[in-house]
Order: sequence, then C-alpha cells, then structure tokens
Amino acid sequence: MKQLEAEELLACLSAGRTLFTYGKDWYAVSLLRMAMRHANLTQLKNTRLGNLLEKPRLRAWLGSLGKKSPPPEDLDLLWPEESETYRLTAGLFDGWTQTSRKGKDRWNIVLQINLNESDARIMERKFPDRENDPFECSWHPIHEGRHRTLAWARIDLDWNSGEALIEEIQNDRLREVGDHVAKIRRQGLKSLRLHGNEIDAAFVLDYWNNHLRLARKWWDEAMLSATIGFIVNELGIRRIYYHSPLSGAKLKGRGAANAPTSIYTDLPKRFCFEQTRQLPAFIKRNRNHPANLWMHRLSL
Repeated sequence: MKQLEAEELLACLSAGRTLFTYGKDWYAVSLLRMAMRHANLTQLKNTRLGNLLEKPRLRAWLGSLGKKSPPPEDLDLLWPEESETYRLTAGLFDGWTQTSRKGKDRWNIVLQINLNESDARIMERKFPDRENDPFECSWHPIHEGRHRTLAWARIDLDWNSGEALIEEIQNDRLREVGDHVAKIRRQGLKSLRLHGNEIDAAFVLDYWNNHLRLARKWWDEAMLSATIGFIVNELGIRRIYYHSPLSGAKLKGRGAANAPTSIYTDLPKRFCFEQTRQLPAFIKRNRNHPANLWMHRLSL
C-alpha cells in the first residue's frame, strides 16, 4: 500500500481495547463462522473447509445438537476447553525490504497479538525500564504499550481488486525466551547476564513453563486466525493470499528465504488454503520470476 492509504486505514480502525480469545484448533470455528455467511454447513462439507468439521471437539458439539445444518449462531455457544485472551493492536510497517511491493507501494498494515494484563504486571515488576526487557525485539513492528507483543503479522492489500496478501507472521518473544531456556538447561546456569542485568534463571524458566505455556501451544494458529478475522471482518476483504516459501523468497527479498518453512507450508494447509500460481492482481509477474511461482489462497 501507499503510505497515505495505510495511514488512513489505520486511522479508521477502532482505537479502543480489542480482545481476542483463543483455544487450540479454534481457527476451525472462526473460519466456519465466517464461511457460513454465504453457505450452510451441509454445503461447506463439500468444500476445502469441510475438513474443519473433523476437529474432534467441533464434531462432537455439532453431533450433540441433533441438527442437519445448524445455523451460524450455534457455533457461538461452543467454547474451547482451555483458552487465553490477548489484546489486538494495529500499526504500520515501512518496508524497504521484506515486502512484496517496493517503492511507494511498500507500506504494510501490522496486526499484533499482545499478552494480557497478568503478563504486563510480571514484566513491569521485573523490568521497570522497558528498554531492559531481554525478550523483546524493539526493531520489529511490536506494540509499544504496556502489553508485550506475542506475535505479529504484516498485511498488504488492494481495495480495487478486493485482495489481501499476508506477507508474514512472526514470533519474537517465544523464540527469545526459548533460546535463553535452552542455554540455561544446556549449561546448568543459575543466572543470565542480559541487557546489562543479572536475571535469575528460575525466573526465565518459570516464565517459559507457566506464563507462556498456552501461547507456546498455539501462537502460530492464533496469529493467523486473528489475521484472517481482521481481514474479513474489519476490512471486508474475502480473498486472501499467503506466501509460500518460494514466493516469499522471490518477492520479499533479503532474509525471507530463511523463514521457518512450516509457517508457510503446514500452517496454511491447516487453514484450508489452496495452492495457486495466480498471484494477487496488485503483484505483477516479471521475467525474473520462475514459471512455477505459487502462493496459498483462501476465499471466504
């Protein structure tokens, strides 16, 4: 997007607190809920989304209703066995690199999943000066308020074609904490020297094992689920593209080739994206692109 376009879009978004509750595999309920605006469950069984109906908890719930084709509101009565509530915020990304479009069209909207109040209090007690937070990558497009960013996604879009492209989803916090945990366990450390501060190893291990326990289970699917919901429900765009390892490496440039492969293969497959060689209309092929360049696509 162009800068002015991205800034105007951000200004139109809600400035209040936006909560997002997630439980394991809950993307299936979210996707079906959106798809049922245009088709009933019986019709969806014969589409790519039909695989979502095989999720054990969802299948058991729908079976207990005793209805051939339950209405969408019945899905609202289902709740995950274990869940966690996050806060959503949005920002901008000025991408000289790592974006599919360059030049004046390089701007992205960033959607951030931020940890809750309990986490904020823990981190404020331990690190009163936020600059000393050893688990945060401040050079990435994170939320700079009280609530630390768990994960974030970058989105490009075009109103004329009615298409959105998820450029990437990423998690810094779990990676940073996980690296420290591995070092503690490998070396049997009692403390770590991070950002000039001595930090008890016990604190890092407790933060990993207890406070980040649920986030570690599902951060990737929670982030993609929130992103798709944002694109469909807030922006009104129903045709969504998502990079493959090949398209990311060829279109985004430096660094994209080193992204975790599963994020761009296994994850979109779980979400019922299909593979396509058709790129978003706002992404132009050129002679330097391989003939087999492909992406993932989802239509809701």
